[in-house]
Amino acid sequence: MPVTKLRAVGCVLLALVASCTKYWDPAQAEANIVSAGNFKAGSGEVTQVGVLPGKGCRLYLRMDVTGTQSVDIDKCNFMQGEFVDLTNDGRVVRLSGTSLNEALGNAKP
Repeated sequence: MPVTKLRAVGCVLLALVASCTKYWDPAQAEANIVSAGNFKAGSGEVTQVGVLPGKGCRLYLRMDVTGTQSVDIDKCNFMQGEFVDLTNDGRVVRLSGTSLNEALGNAKP
């Protein structure tokens, strides 16, 4: 294969990967914590996602500072490997993909 064809294939593959990390609805970037337990605010990585019947999802998180914890949320918009931030007001906010959305001019106001 000539070098120009390899570059074209590489660009197409890169565009496909980038399109998989883009979300269109800003509401997909966050969810509300519905579990009545205690949680510690901070950032971490989603290690598992469990579906709760009629209630939403449970996120299992590896926190940056405080170890691990799980929270129940109202929307199932998160996947394993994403980085999130738990806020003091009970929201889970997606951190991964932020720079791509800002680069495309779709930053949340």
